[in-house]
Amino acid sequence: MIKSKTITMVLLSVLLMLVSRVQVLASSSSIELTPSIKAAFDLTAASAESSVRVKLNGLYSDLSTLKVQYDSREEQIRTLHYNNEQALIIVRQHIKEIDSSKVNGLETTVNHTKQRYQPLFDQYSALSRRITIAKSLKDKTLNTVLNAQGDAMKILVQLAREDIRGKQAQLKVAKDARTKKIAAARKTLSGIESPQTSIKSQKSIVTSLNKRLSADWSDFKAAIRKQSPTLTSQSLSSLLSGYGQISASKQKIIELEQKVTIVISTTSKQIGL
Repeated sequence: MIKSKTITMVLLSVLLMLVSRVQVLASSSSIELTPSIKAAFDLTAASAESSVRVKLNGLYSDLSTLKVQYDSREEQIRTLHYNNEQALIIVRQHIKEIDSSKVNGLETTVNHTKQRYQPLFDQYSALSRRITIAKSLKDKTLNTVLNAQGDAMKILVQLAREDIRGKQAQLKVAKDARTKKIAAARKTLSGIESPQTSIKSQKSIVTSLNKRLSADWSDFKAAIRKQSPTLTSQSLSSLLSGYGQISASKQKIIELEQKVTIVISTTSKQIGL
C-alpha cells in the first residue's frame, strides 16, 4: 500500500513537471535577439541620422533588458508554480490522513471488543430461551436455577455492553474531531482559490499580449530587412510597450503564486507538517 502511494506521488510529480514545462513553452515569447537580428538592426541604425540612431540604440537596449526580465520572471513563475503544485499534493494527502490511524485503531478496538463479548451474548440469548421454555413447564426448581444464572449473566452482559458503548463513544469523539480538523484545514487551504483565479486572469492577459508581441516582432524584422529607421523605431516602441505590460502581469502572477505558497505553508503548519 505504501509503495503504491509512493509510486502514485512520483508519477504525479513527473506529470506536473511536464505540464508545467509545456505551459511555460506555450506562454514564452517567440522573440529571440540573435546575432543576425542584431547585425540587421545595426545596419538599419547606421543608416539613420545621428539623433535617430541614438534613439534606436536606446530602444534596442531597453528591449534586450526587458527580454532578459521576461525570461527571468517566466522561470520564477514556473518554479513557484511547480513547487506549489508539489506542496499541494502532499498537503491534500495529509489532510485526508488526519487522525486516520487513530480512528482506524479505535474502530479495530470496537470490532475486537464486540467479537470478544459475542460468545457471552450468545450464551445469554440461549439461556433466555431456556428460561422461557422452563416457565412453560412450570418447574419451580429449574426456574429458580435458570433465573439465578440469568441474573448473574445479565450483570456480565450489561458490563460488556457498557464496555462496547464506551469504546464506541471514544470512536465517535475521534471521528468528530477528525471531521472538524479536516474541515478546518480545507477551509484554510481554500485561501488559494482567489489567487489562483487571479493567476488565470493574468495569464490570459499575458497570452493576448504575447500574440501582439508576435505581430510586433514580425513588423520589426520586416523593418530592419527594409532598413527603415522609422518603421524600426515604431515597431521597437510597440514591442517595449507590450513587454512592459507583460512584465507587470508577470510580476502580479509571481506575487499571487507567493500568496498561494503562504496559504499552503499555513495549512501545513495547521496539520502538523
